Amino acid sequence: MTTAARTRRRRWPVPPSLLVGLAPLVVFAAISAWRARPSDDYPTLGQTVDSVVRSLVVPEGIAAVALCLVVTGLGWWRIATVDPTRTRLRWTMLAPLLIAVICAARLPLIDWSALPVRYFLLLAVGVLFVGVFEELMTRGVLLVGLRRRLPEFGVWITSCVLFGLLHLLNALAGAGLGVTFVQVVFAASFGSTLYLARRLTGNLLLPVLLHAFWDFGSIGLSATTDVQDPSRIVLVGALGLFSFAVLALGVVAGGVVAWRDDRPYRLRRRWRTVPPMGVYAVQGDEPRLQAVV
Repeated sequence: MTTAARTRRRRWPVPPSLLVGLAPLVVFAAISAWRARPSDDYPTLGQTVDSVVRSLVVPEGIAAVALCLVVTGLGWWRIATVDPTRTRLRWTMLAPLLIAVICAARLPLIDWSALPVRYFLLLAVGVLFVGVFEELMTRGVLLVGLRRRLPEFGVWITSCVLFGLLHLLNALAGAGLGVTFVQVVFAASFGSTLYLARRLTGNLLLPVLLHAFWDFGSIGLSATTDVQDPSRIVLVGALGLFSFAVLALGVVAGGVVAWRDDRPYRLRRRWRTVPPMGVYAVQGDEPRLQAVV
């Protein structure tokens, strides 16, 4: 065995495959469906200290640790968290940058006096666990598996769609069908921006932080917004509409980045059946096949 082969074997003891890449997502969906089983708990998610601990900190912390152990066992840390090349389309940075701006703009709208300080500290820990777990699962392990079978454009769209479909489970926990549908579309679009963040920076850190930052603002606003305050409701609604516009930009930018990556792949497929240069030799007025030396 060569030195290069030994290094590759030591780094990735389990060869990347589509089935292994999909396994954590399938297991998570099954466990989540069992935990959510038809109930009406969703409207109270993250509204109190007890809810944050019970619904975010404990389960997401356990899930994040378990997934980290799985990735360690697979030997996939490098390939699941680092991209060897970054996209050179700098304009696409606008999408994750605007998402960060929206997250920051929501902070002053949170009523920080409505709940104790420990609520916000626990919420920060909980959403960080969510960011680590969901990004490592969908923009990490899943991408590794999908890249074994699909071109990058297929990897991008499949990872976004699966991330969106995971939010169908919210319907089991009491979210209305209309609300759940909006969440599925929103999550799939947000997944494109998170994919873009990974491709721009070359690692998983920015997607994790953006994901956690977004969830912190969403849950914090939901827990503290007074429905009797029309001015705050209008501001929150305006930010929500702007968010959809930014996420649409993220979908376009993510698709462009993935499509450009596939250009060599498309060219190989296009010219696969074309004989290499030198196969034809012109004899008289007609080209004839000849062996290439």
